[in-house]
Amino acid sequence: MSTVCDCPFDLDAIQDQAWIQRVEFHDTIDSTNDMAIEIAASGSHPPGPPLLVLAAEQTRGRGQRGRRWESARGSLAFSLLFTHGTPMPPRRIPPLALATATGVAEALSQRLVANSVSEARLKWPNDVTVNGKKICGVLVEPLPPAENTPAAVVIGVGVNINNQIEADLANRATSLATELGTNAPLSDCLVEILEQVDLQVEAWSTGDPRLHERWNRTCQDLGRQLSIETPGGHVEGTCREITPDGHLVLEQPDGSLQTVVSGTTTDGQSI
Repeated sequence: MSTVCDCPFDLDAIQDQAWIQRVEFHDTIDSTNDMAIEIAASGSHPPGPPLLVLAAEQTRGRGQRGRRWESARGSLAFSLLFTHGTPMPPRRIPPLALATATGVAEALSQRLVANSVSEARLKWPNDVTVNGKKICGVLVEPLPPAENTPAAVVIGVGVNINNQIEADLANRATSLATELGTNAPLSDCLVEILEQVDLQVEAWSTGDPRLHERWNRTCQDLGRQLSIETPGGHVEGTCREITPDGHLVLEQPDGSLQTVVSGTTTDGQSI
């Protein structure tokens, strides 16, 4: 574990999380996911509970499809490294991203609802929003086994907590502090998020059907006319469901249903 004198986190409280094997803290880092991938490649993290890579500031974070995600001081930027014996099937990645996002949403909602603010919602495929504005992004990166290193998966999470949202993003991004009207205790927020992510990832690993139900209950996209850019092209339709596999079901004007496996959504209108 590496620390600095002005570390904004209670690392002892974080390490006390029973499901975290070790915490590695960096004051400033290019990308927590990249650091976790380097550690996985070194073979130094054994199978079992995950390693938490945590940073006070992230300068070159990545989002979906390689989009840049910078995490200024006051935000949360962390990655969880899980090492396991066999490669994770690609079909397991979308629901894992949604399970992680659900954990973040559940933790944030506890603070939001307690202060009479709307609860956090899911935005397919891997975001969390509050009042329609993005507050969190999740990136899951599976790592195949290599010589002398087992398979692994890295879950990267970025959450806007007390960081200031740039003016040009204020119409589509928000922070917990913005919604609450005051700063939130950063370290406490991280512990609460980790606790909820643990619960939701466990539900994902056991196939708990309540997780799928929770996605559809909290998804902001249901009933909206969506435009989605997919690897195969542009599709549109009314969002009707997130499937247990983490796919999106769109209803076409003729009533037929189309399943979207991956893509990027744009904001739609409720209909």
